[in-house]
Amino acid sequence: MNHRWLVDLYEICQRDPFQRKILLADSHNQAEQWLARVTRECGPLLGVETETLQSLVVKRTKLELISRGFQLLNSEQTFWIVQNLMLSLSNQMEDYIPGEMVTPGIVKSFHQAIEDLRLAGIHSYDLSHNLFDNVKKGIYIIELLKMYEEWLKQNRCTDFAGLLNYLPESNDAVHHDLFIMRDVDRLPPVKLEMVRRIAGSELVVLRPAPPFPRSLEDMDSHHIHLFRAAGNLAEIREVFRRICHQQIPFDQTEIIVSDYAAYYTAIYTLSQVLDIPCTFSKGLPVSCTKTGKAALVYLEWLESNYDVDCLLKGLRHGYLSFRHFGESVTTSDLIRALEKSGIGWGRERYFILKNSTAHTDDELTDEMDELLGKIVTALFEKLSDSQDESWTPLTILHALIDFLKRCSNLFSEIDNKVLHALHDHAQLLEMVSPHSLSNESSLRYVKEMVENIRINHEGPSSGKLHISSLQDGGQSGRHHTFMMGMSNNAWSTELRQDPVLLDEERRRIGGLLLSNEEAEYIYRERAARLGMISGTVTFSYTSYDPTDQKEMSPAYELLQVARIVSGDFHMDMTGLEHVLGKTIGYFSIGKHGGYLLDGTDRWLDRLTDNGIVQNGYPSLQQAFRSVVRLERSKSQVDNNLLSEYEGIIQTDVFSVSYRNNPEVHLSVTQLERYAECPKKFFFSTVLNVRMKDTTSFDRTRWLDAASRGRLLHRIFYLYLDEMSESTPSGVSLIHHEHRLQEITEQTIREYQTLVPPPSPHIFQKECESIRRDVAIFYQMEQQRNGRPRYFELELSREGEPMEVNLGNGLVIRMKGFVDRVDELGPHTYKIYDYKTGSPSKFDVNEYFSQGTQLQHAIYAVAVEQWLRETGIDTEAHVVEAAYYFPTERGKAEEVSRIQNRRTELSELVEHLLTSIETGTYVATKETKRCTYCDYRSFCGNESERAKEKWDLAENAPRLHSLKEVERFA
Repeated sequence: MNHRWLVDLYEICQRDPFQRKILLADSHNQAEQWLARVTRECGPLLGVETETLQSLVVKRTKLELISRGFQLLNSEQTFWIVQNLMLSLSNQMEDYIPGEMVTPGIVKSFHQAIEDLRLAGIHSYDLSHNLFDNVKKGIYIIELLKMYEEWLKQNRCTDFAGLLNYLPESNDAVHHDLFIMRDVDRLPPVKLEMVRRIAGSELVVLRPAPPFPRSLEDMDSHHIHLFRAAGNLAEIREVFRRICHQQIPFDQTEIIVSDYAAYYTAIYTLSQVLDIPCTFSKGLPVSCTKTGKAALVYLEWLESNYDVDCLLKGLRHGYLSFRHFGESVTTSDLIRALEKSGIGWGRERYFILKNSTAHTDDELTDEMDELLGKIVTALFEKLSDSQDESWTPLTILHALIDFLKRCSNLFSEIDNKVLHALHDHAQLLEMVSPHSLSNESSLRYVKEMVENIRINHEGPSSGKLHISSLQDGGQSGRHHTFMMGMSNNAWSTELRQDPVLLDEERRRIGGLLLSNEEAEYIYRERAARLGMISGTVTFSYTSYDPTDQKEMSPAYELLQVARIVSGDFHMDMTGLEHVLGKTIGYFSIGKHGGYLLDGTDRWLDRLTDNGIVQNGYPSLQQAFRSVVRLERSKSQVDNNLLSEYEGIIQTDVFSVSYRNNPEVHLSVTQLERYAECPKKFFFSTVLNVRMKDTTSFDRTRWLDAASRGRLLHRIFYLYLDEMSESTPSGVSLIHHEHRLQEITEQTIREYQTLVPPPSPHIFQKECESIRRDVAIFYQMEQQRNGRPRYFELELSREGEPMEVNLGNGLVIRMKGFVDRVDELGPHTYKIYDYKTGSPSKFDVNEYFSQGTQLQHAIYAVAVEQWLRETGIDTEAHVVEAAYYFPTERGKAEEVSRIQNRRTELSELVEHLLTSIETGTYVATKETKRCTYCDYRSFCGNESERAKEKWDLAENAPRLHSLKEVERFA
């Protein structure tokens, strides 16, 4: 391949080896690649330095700036100056660009226009509004440029274009440096003048090399390969597959991707999985690091008005860690506490955490309270309430940095690079002091800033695969090059006109590049750079986009490559398809498909034959023993006899005993759950498998059902307890409606502090509903004859479960709380269970409801026994139990059960315990009960199968006790 320009560079440098030679390139990486290639292919060089025009100009003007007391601003800082000026200008020209339109995108466009004008050497006094298509726009740009110039002068600052004023003329007699460049055609007037002043007559411009793809004509066609793939992932995997299959050294390979943004994530992920070291010419975004992900989570948290789900996401994925505040509580316990806190969103709601009792372990309560308090303080310490004080981008940036220092996992060098980059941005912003914006705008600016940070910009490195882009690739001189993504969209150089300075306006002003000139330069520069490629080259493109499900057209340059390879210079797109061959999918079966890249390839190889999916069951059975067990379970489930796979447990292998067992205890709820569905009982009680008890925050509701129930219980308890204390014994309870209303308002205020409402409207609406429920409760209590004696009565003895004797020798150990116990008369009592839901399932004619309503009966026995055993009333009789519905939804109903069926209760519980202890945990045959079951997702259609087998004769012995329960209505 003809690389005459490399030879020219070598010969120029060798003319006077001891002369200082400065190679000017677009970037230091580019210059280093050039030098490395020249020394590798031509020989060693002496006295050659690499610079960019910007770095050289800064060095030459540094002393002059210091002596005059001026400071150089970079492009990011001048962006914020333009933003500040546009906000100021919006007050004067609100009819053109008002303040609300000063968004990052608009500022970016005007900032670019200011930079272009400055680099063209154009000042505000050089412009006239007649040069613009729109007079208002002309006046605006002229005024903005004038304000920008005045700001720089007043603050003793300069931008890069302004350095021309501090750059002296070159003196060839004094300076003998030689300056070498590849191209000066694109340089704007100010940069061109800078080159002239620095280099003078000692400037050498290298001759261009043959452009791509014409440069391929000198290559052996056997060293040029082409293929197409069905999707980016398939294309990337095929490239890696070829590299590994051919055992190509990584540091002799360059991958050039046409669309860097579309490819780098998948390349980075696959390289990490395969443990292939890579360098990336354009670096990696912060989203590839844990610290970067933590930063984006934090900004998302602010943007969503402090949605706690953002913090939970960061904790679950390991981006965030609060170990800085203490290590006595595990991350899982912390996640659990946050899930149950019910915070939802809103700054004020986070103070719930300081009063939270939603912990997974009572022993951790104190430590959790302390930790949550520290976390809440840290989260808001550096960020003022946005309702009191508007945020600036700098405010948010400082808060973000503080958050990452305290709450992210800074373990690796790459994570620290993200933090250093944010520090650098903060220091730059401090110099220009961005104006206060709306909180949304400030967040948008900072989020865009973080998303644009790139880390690990690296050139080619020993032992590493080099990933470059279409904008900077092809210069490494490596022996193997893969050029990916050669679609028509990615290779098109068509540019839209600048949205601020249109082409016609640029032509009138003069000294500014037009869009077609810019496109032409991009095309020529790319062709010249890619013309440097040598060795073996593989070209590819994605012929089908599986995401959008559409065909993709190849770039014209790919057709030119195919013409050169085949020698058919009249080839059309049909001929190109023949050269490209069959489209390669995610799993390659071509000539390079013999190499299995990873586990996915190995499995697909076992499950397919020449691209056709085969019966893979034998392979699955060989690899996973559980598949064999699955087959066995299916065959047994298909039989009529209920099996272990449907809930029939062998008691000699796994036994459960609750009768007369001092080691375990039951609750009434658990017994009722078994009667409702034995399999549900098995999951929840025997295996202790439970759904995550997370509290979801509803923006349309203040209190969820459980919190509202607790609030009403609290009101009822406080009121009745106070009335009981103030009413003399021996008389009926004396009621005070006004006092009840006071207690109601006090309790509402307490809950308002603990759980801030989402809006005043919703709060007022729910308060009115609560007051109506309390009014109903008051009306029902006035009609009551009994006297309340006990509230929230705990059924236990010295903290241990209570042994309840149900008669006929049946004793069970149980725990529970009775909402209320009233004394009806001498030695006669009635118990109440408050309900805030609907009374529809409590049918008057269903005393036990087939075992699903046992609470009234068992609690009656337990309370009666407790009163007698404690000596409070040795002749106590609980004669009645009631489900109490003192709410609007409950329709002010009371469903009472006379306690006169103790023998039946004992018999019913006996059947339930017998069924449990014989290992019968089949699903319920009542399929409607599955509708809202927590275990429905993995239980499947077992209820339907149980219903089919319920009455079969072979299952009767095992289901006998469970069927007996059905008799107890």
